[in-house]
Parts: sequence; structure tokens; C-alpha cells
Amino acid sequence: MIDAIPKADGSALFSDEEKAVIALSTELTRTAHLSDEAFGRARAFFDERALVELVLNVGVANMNNRITEAFWADSEPEG
Repeated sequence: MIDAIPKADGSALFSDEEKAVIALSTELTRTAHLSDEAFGRARAFFDERALVELVLNVGVANMNNRITEAFWADSEPEG
């Protein structure tokens, strides 16, 4: 199912709600900006509090990934 995420919009594997979350998460991850379209899609399923939580969770995940990549990119121990 993970392999289907990049093509979620055209997939029957995901609900419209899941597709909205994937679109929002992908857009924030790639651009750090949320378009009116992506926001509107998510707004159809989530209230204001849930949207804030979703955006915060995406942001925290992205921050953690960037910090990890910066400091521990080489997972093999030296020597």
C-alpha cells in the first residue's frame, strides 16, 4: 500500500479523506506551503483543531527527518 501513496489520487485503495491527508502532507513536505486547494480538501473532513494537529504533525515529522539526516545520515558505525 505504501507504494500506492504517490499515486493516491487515482487509486481506489484510499478514501477521499485519506487522499486529502496525503495531498496536504505531500505538499507541506515538498514546499512548506499549503495551497488553498489542499487546505480545502482537508477542510472538508477535519475541523480547525484537527487541521492544526495534522499540520503540526507533518511539520514535526519533517523537522525530525531533517535533523536526523543532518546528524546521522551515515547509519553505519565507523571503524
